[in-house]
Amino acid sequence: MTKMAPTSAAQLILFELEDRSQSHLIALYDLAPRFVFVSRDNDKEKAAKDKGELVTKDNFIKSVRREFAFRGRNYRLTVQPARIDRLSTAKKDDRAPGAGPDLVEVEIFPSEREQVVEQVVRRLAMDRSRLSLTGENRDKVQMRFSLYEIQRELRAVNHTLSIQDIRESLTILARSRIIISTGGSAEPGKKSRGQNLLESTAFPVLAIRSRPDLVDEDGGVEETYLEFNPLVSAAIRDLEFKPVSYAWLMKLKSPVSRWLYNRLSIEYDTADDEAKPISISADEIIKNSGMNEWSRRRDTLRVVTSAVDALVEEGILDVADKEYTKVGKRIDAIDYVLTPSQKFLDQVRRGRRVQTTNIDLLKQIVGNAMRPDGFVPLKAGEAAEVRNKRAKRLADPAKPAQAALPLPKK
Repeated sequence: MTKMAPTSAAQLILFELEDRSQSHLIALYDLAPRFVFVSRDNDKEKAAKDKGELVTKDNFIKSVRREFAFRGRNYRLTVQPARIDRLSTAKKDDRAPGAGPDLVEVEIFPSEREQVVEQVVRRLAMDRSRLSLTGENRDKVQMRFSLYEIQRELRAVNHTLSIQDIRESLTILARSRIIISTGGSAEPGKKSRGQNLLESTAFPVLAIRSRPDLVDEDGGVEETYLEFNPLVSAAIRDLEFKPVSYAWLMKLKSPVSRWLYNRLSIEYDTADDEAKPISISADEIIKNSGMNEWSRRRDTLRVVTSAVDALVEEGILDVADKEYTKVGKRIDAIDYVLTPSQKFLDQVRRGRRVQTTNIDLLKQIVGNAMRPDGFVPLKAGEAAEVRNKRAKRLADPAKPAQAALPLPKK
């Protein structure tokens, strides 16, 4: 007799969030500088911006290797380019008579466009009953959606992409390999002893299947499904995610500003009403955000300062004081003293309340305070009960959540 697969899992229900102004932050994964942003020092690079950075043809591209810090520990990151086909830019007159458009194989890193598309996918994943479990051990998280849904959500947050661009962005995210490991660089002549935390793509499985009865002229309602990588799936399983403002993330135009907002959400995770300002240097932002340095130091510092000031303009920070270090008359370094706004701290507390409520409910479901080994299956009626319990708790300001963060391991 074949065993029936569970209709849902407790952690998938707790990942849902009806408030569409919110998204979930998966701390280490989202703060790793996984995207490649090229400095705009010439017109050729600027023209490549919206098509994904560092495109080449018939040439080998070296992987991008970076180091970054997270919660006091050093990590190493390797990003390998995706290999995709694009239509050749050759003129029609240069092609053989009767020949169709030529395809050119290119290697390309995920860039700002892919960062925004991935964020939209994350938001859609929080919709009710959007996620399901797959794999032999029911330990892989799968999501179904359509390209049109992504396009519609992008429009709703003032980002416009064609169906073709969305399809290409998803393909790049599914093919560009990410390796995150512990430890900094090894000493010359010695191997690193770091441990790989992730060696995968953003979406290790991606399938876009046409449905001829539904597809419009742009192919916008093609049925699509993907799987999240093991690091993201494990974060969902272990409830290691927290709500942050999706509205702010989509309003911030600079990827450096988005990274800094996520960083602040982690820094102030346990802050109280008397949260103190924090200090961060321009060099720390440059290194850990993954932004490229301009050929002129002053241009790099100008971009960092603009990214910081954007958080003041959006009301995330009350003020961002700047302390300059000069060499002669030239500004050589900047330290930023960042004072969070009450609105930002309210958002952090709201996110913490959702996170602790999720942990309390999971403890009730499994019957103990330890982290379960896997996803906890639920039947349809049980899933509805969990949703209702969480909604009532979050609506009751007199009932604060008590769970410790994170959930302890067995």
